[in-house]
Amino acid sequence: MSKKNVEEIFQLILDTLKQLSEEQVENLSSGSATLKYTETTTKKVHPYEEIREKIQQAHSISDIEQILTTHTKKSLLSISKYYQIPTKSSDTKAILTNKIVTHFGKSTKKIPEESTEFENIQQQLEKIETIKDGKTFINNHATLKTKVNLIKLAKSLNVYVDPNNKKKDIQSRIVESIVGARLRGKGIRDRV
Repeated sequence: MSKKNVEEIFQLILDTLKQLSEEQVENLSSGSATLKYTETTTKKVHPYEEIREKIQQAHSISDIEQILTTHTKKSLLSISKYYQIPTKSSDTKAILTNKIVTHFGKSTKKIPEESTEFENIQQQLEKIETIKDGKTFINNHATLKTKVNLIKLAKSLNVYVDPNNKKKDIQSRIVESIVGARLRGKGIRDRV
């Protein structure tokens, strides 16, 4: 069995457990209940199809958010992949939820402005040609004046930073991870 198949099985188990109530989970974990697999002759419904049906039956955005709140980011990415919804690895749970809801034509909620601001910053960082310019850009950007926003940006970019580090170290880590990595990759491609 391949790693991908194992991941799909674990994801299916996780999705199944999320559909259970607290009491049902407690009964399973204490051994006073079991899960039963029964193959039926009727058409099998994928768990993500059930999610789609729940979303389409929901009466409000808060109902839809309630359906998707219990899912992890990885689960939301799997749902998006299943429905061929374009995503980025830097998408947060809120952005993924919004994309899924929008895909089903139910959205009236905008993506938080902070998230779109960080996407804009990422796009600008990807255009910068030197590490020095990257550090200057981050240092002078109004949104990134606080350490809290720097940490949020790093998280949205999937860049690990230690929250206990100094602001300047966090800035350097972000620039090295985004601009530096791209420049190193370009250098390798140029040598080949």
